[in-house]
Amino acid sequence: MNQIIKDQLNKVSVTKLNYNENDAEIFIPKTIKILNSSLNKGEYYIIKLFDNITHPSDNSVLASNWNNGKIPQHEMYIAEVLDNIGNMIKINGVANEDPTDNFFGYIPTDGFEVVKKL
Repeated sequence: MNQIIKDQLNKVSVTKLNYNENDAEIFIPKTIKILNSSLNKGEYYIIKLFDNITHPSDNSVLASNWNNGKIPQHEMYIAEVLDNIGNMIKINGVANEDPTDNFFGYIPTDGFEVVKKL
């Protein structure tokens, strides 16, 4: 396999590629990963928050500086994207586990993964 092609295949971050360096056959699984930085305002997504968001460390400024002291209490939210500001998104979310609990605030784009676009 050509070194340029190998380098380009190794840069793929959307999915895990399976290929043999001695062969020209490349298997690309049919998966669609929505990049957190490309979420559109006004659209709804099911998101899974990472543990550092739901259980922040004592020196985390996310809750105090961005969200008026509020910390999301659940891992899964059905969220509407209200705004994209740099590496932060503002959401209005309803907890998947408890529909009476909502979270309105900012989360960093590296603090969650998109499970599904609604």
